[in-house]
Amino acid sequence: MMIPTVLLALLLQARASTATDVPPQVAVDAIDARFVLDLHDKKMDDMLKLYSKDAVFVQPDGKEIPGTGLRALYVVTMKTFDSDLHLKRLNFKHSINSVIEDGTYTEALGHRDTGKTENVHGTYRFTLHQDPDGAWRYSRMEWH
Repeated sequence: MMIPTVLLALLLQARASTATDVPPQVAVDAIDARFVLDLHDKKMDDMLKLYSKDAVFVQPDGKEIPGTGLRALYVVTMKTFDSDLHLKRLNFKHSINSVIEDGTYTEALGHRDTGKTENVHGTYRFTLHQDPDGAWRYSRMEWH
């Protein structure tokens, strides 16, 4: 059976619009931007969707928080601070279904109890993995 040319073109166009066809750097740029915005706007549930279930968050002091502890971490963080985070990527490495990116960050942390702002900076390293459905998620987030 021959598939009409118009139908074949529509099928190819639909396939091209799936998440797996988005270049990894474009997808990760969008995820990083969403993370920063969700943190700023205190959209915890939206932000937690950016992590894999087995994700690990590494604090600047080296303490590792497993994915099951992320909600508790962000409850305290969002209750204590207002964040104005800026990421500057320096390196990006893509390998099959994983990405490692690193760079520098600056963050103005507004202390909600005192109104004072603390300016912090450092480096970050994020590892992301692509799910079978094409979605990219943080699997490891390190702050130094």
